[in-house]
Amino acid sequence: MESRIQKTLTQWFPDAFALEHKSVLKTDYDFLCHFAKYVERLIKEDSENKREPFKIINLLYSKGTLFERNAIENAFFFVIASNEKPQTLKESLSLMPEALRAVYIKTILEN
Repeated sequence: MESRIQKTLTQWFPDAFALEHKSVLKTDYDFLCHFAKYVERLIKEDSENKREPFKIINLLYSKGTLFERNAIENAFFFVIASNEKPQTLKESLSLMPEALRAVYIKTILEN
């Protein structure tokens, strides 16, 4: 059974979840880690829709359960933050809705 995170991400970003990947992705954490890598590619390629993933993550986070919020922090933001550099932090924060910025900074500081 698909969770709310899995269902939302696959509906909004079907190209990020090709059929061959869906069989490997079992948990929300798997989906979020995979999605974070997709978002990193969008940012690196300077895609015009690189803000869109953060809007959807914000919706999932703001209306999510404690489990869902923890998964977003510990999987999605952890992957994004692990490759963050001081030179790119300002740009990364500018892509996020204001409500997510504090969560992202908290993730950076805790890891």
